[in-house]
Amino acid sequence: SRSGHIWKRIVVQSFYMSTYGTDVPGVVTLVAALSVWCLMLARNLLVETREIFTTARTYGPSKVLKHYVDFWNIVDWISILGSIPLLLAWFSYDGAVAAVNDAADKMIREGTLSDVPALNELYLLVDDANWANKLQRYVLCLYPIVVMLRLFKSFHAQPRLALVTKTLVECYVDIAHFGLVLSVIATTYTVTGTCLFGQDLYYYANFQRSLHATFRMILGDSDWDDMSTVGLQPAGVFHWTFNILLRTIMLNMLLAIIMDTYTKVKESVGVNAETLNSQAKEIWRRFWGARNGSWVAFPDVMDVLESTAVKILEKEFVDRYRAADGALDIEQLMVDAKEMMDTDESLVSMQHILEALPSMGWKQVNEMFTGARGVYEKRYPPPSDDMRALNALRLDVLVLQEKVHVLKLGVNIVNSVQRQKATQGQEVIHAAQLLPPLQQLNEMAEQDLVTPDEYDQCKTMILAGQGISTLHI
Repeated sequence: SRSGHIWKRIVVQSFYMSTYGTDVPGVVTLVAALSVWCLMLARNLLVETREIFTTARTYGPSKVLKHYVDFWNIVDWISILGSIPLLLAWFSYDGAVAAVNDAADKMIREGTLSDVPALNELYLLVDDANWANKLQRYVLCLYPIVVMLRLFKSFHAQPRLALVTKTLVECYVDIAHFGLVLSVIATTYTVTGTCLFGQDLYYYANFQRSLHATFRMILGDSDWDDMSTVGLQPAGVFHWTFNILLRTIMLNMLLAIIMDTYTKVKESVGVNAETLNSQAKEIWRRFWGARNGSWVAFPDVMDVLESTAVKILEKEFVDRYRAADGALDIEQLMVDAKEMMDTDESLVSMQHILEALPSMGWKQVNEMFTGARGVYEKRYPPPSDDMRALNALRLDVLVLQEKVHVLKLGVNIVNSVQRQKATQGQEVIHAAQLLPPLQQLNEMAEQDLVTPDEYDQCKTMILAGQGISTLHI
């Protein structure tokens, strides 16, 4: 206490003496759950490793970071690597409990329960087991957060479930700037509360406690009775300004930021977005169709689609995109493929799929291509009328700038020839004296600074400035 009195605090902590339980059904259940968890981790490790090698083989080893690393893949690797300290903490706790059990059994067998050194050793082992139990719980409490993020990754595949995650992604910049302003105001009230109530209230005794009390007040947990003991007027000013500024204004601004972004994201999803009910029915329809042979599974379709596309690409233009190290320039290939799709030159047609998979009905092929076109149009939406007009205006401006450039070039060259004629005082200029402007024009033509028509116009202007119709050099 502040008067110097030392209080004794006794905290009783316990842990299980058997980490796997004592009843057979409980042990079997726990071992089965651990086995399934380890198998799922091994599967995730295999899938992510295979994806890395596929990315390296497709884009080249130097571009793995660019095409593989994203937020969700980082979450996958955190869930995989985070299992290592979790397993280590579990086995450490299991070993510490086993050591306590062995020491206790030994004391019972030898009858040394009253032996002080043996008891001290047992107490040390119990303390080690207690700390191992705490460590295992601390590590275990973080792992559900990683599992939650992986669930968000699964939600990302469903349009309506992805509303929350997309909203947070879209508004995180605004929330970050808002959080900076909120932290400044909250820190100000933290310091004010420490100075005003720190001498009388223990939860305002220092900055750390005052900061915790400030955020509790933001959430509505404030003790007016204790605060008023300091003084009604200072406590009232602090309490009212805090509630008006932070709880009423700032929190409502935060909700406005989130809800505004949520409305925009919901409009982008559309009213016809697939629901969980319709998606479950679609999954069941495809599963049952694959079982009775009326529907071809999509992995088989993708294998045939990739093999068919590769054959067509290799036959037509893959060699043009083969780099020196043997990897494909996928980016340029995709650009050209997009241009081919814009010109209705399909890489793989419906007929290709039907020839490769005769068991695949026309209805499934049509559904697959319709869905693919919908995804493509959503990813590459056609430009609006205003954007087309703006692009046409930009093109007209560029053409006009080129014409002005050519006109200035011709005028400068003719003026140069006229100055040469005036300086030399000659009535007729010789062909040799026309070489400097013509050489300048030829150099510009070699650098593709002028088109063939512009070259002819400038050359005509040079010769016309001297009254020469034909020039032989």
